[in-house]
Amino acid sequence: MRKLLLPILGCALSSFIFSGAGYANTINALYKKTLNNIVDNAQCSEQEFTLQVPRRDSDDDDEIQLYAARFSDDIFLSFSVENNVIRTSVSITPMRDTLPAQLNAFCVVSAVQAVIDPSKSINEYMKLDPKMYASAVKNGHYEFQSKKYEHSVSFQKDERMPTLTFMITPVVE
Repeated sequence: MRKLLLPILGCALSSFIFSGAGYANTINALYKKTLNNIVDNAQCSEQEFTLQVPRRDSDDDDEIQLYAARFSDDIFLSFSVENNVIRTSVSITPMRDTLPAQLNAFCVVSAVQAVIDPSKSINEYMKLDPKMYASAVKNGHYEFQSKKYEHSVSFQKDERMPTLTFMITPVVE
């Protein structure tokens, strides 16, 4: 893992290619677009992240292909692919105590949401995610649905490791 300020990443994005069968190229493209969204956002571009390039966590014969990446010691991105459907989640564990302390997490979540579901811009998601966060902390979960995706956030209260998980799932008709 490397600790980088995101403005430096622009020229390095094209080198983030990892090997493996399956959906590696698709996942890699989603990851690159996520990084580009973070770099292009004024609020997020000055944040510091420790990046770990996506890696495949499943075997070729597994029915569900799993890919994982990390943006810091407490922000984890995962993709699961089953029957050509990609599901995405961002987990923050341990969850930070205050909304301002969540800025790094909101940058990652909003960037991923804007890549997967471009019905809103990263700035619109940046405004929505704190509301989702507050509702999840209060009620344990929050969700909304766009035309093609369901967005949900859940809060697992654990004194040692409280976890906030944002999920983006395609609406399958």
